[in-house]
Amino acid sequence: MEVISSVSNPRIKEILKLKDRRHRNKQKLFIVEGFHMIMEAYNDKIIKTLLGTNKALQVLKDEIPNIEEVIEISDNVAKKISETVTSQQIFAICSMPENTKIDFENNILLLDQIQDPGNLGTLIRSAASFNFKTVIASPNSANFHNQKVLRSTQGNLFQVNLINEYLVKVINQLHDNNYIIIGTSLHDDSKPLSKVKFDSDDKYALIIGNEAKGISPELLDLIDLNVNIEMAEDVDSINAAVAGSIIMYQINNAK
Repeated sequence: MEVISSVSNPRIKEILKLKDRRHRNKQKLFIVEGFHMIMEAYNDKIIKTLLGTNKALQVLKDEIPNIEEVIEISDNVAKKISETVTSQQIFAICSMPENTKIDFENNILLLDQIQDPGNLGTLIRSAASFNFKTVIASPNSANFHNQKVLRSTQGNLFQVNLINEYLVKVINQLHDNNYIIIGTSLHDDSKPLSKVKFDSDDKYALIIGNEAKGISPELLDLIDLNVNIEMAEDVDSINAAVAGSIIMYQINNAK
């Protein structure tokens, strides 16, 4: 087995470039870190290269056979690759799915300029939990394969279709496929979530807007129903990921 002990090694330099969004998208590759995430990626059959210290690789040697490439790395190389405080010193280079298509049979989550990686990861995790099989983010949202996003998903990233696309185009397609577009804009016509009766026979697409600016103006006229979450009087607002998760839960429990 190849052993790399220098962070100046050309192979390691190339791997470190995957921390950059543009390089990830160009190469169609991304890094996952930690035993749990690697097992999820292995089950999804997307691992190209496994890297780890000798101790870490020994833990997985019987769990994930048939990996294309396995590289043993030193502690200092693992520290350079890692983006966590307490690293498990195990990493995988994974391939991004190609030509992902919208699943027009299930509920869909639309993300309009979501900037915080933690919010994006939590929303993906909730989408997987509440049967929103496709997550579509505007191109100027945080990157799906950012390390903080990946950690926040707890591996649920591999259970949904992830697409970057302009949302006006997407919403027009969704209307053509009989989706009801749900927004979270606090307009006069916004209805309390507790008063809305979702129907399990209908298909819904939920839009969550930017944390600071809300839903973009060009999308507002495309919304079929705006909902708001009733809160205590002394609370002004709740986190975008929390709001999205609550609404997805309600839609998923439609009768």
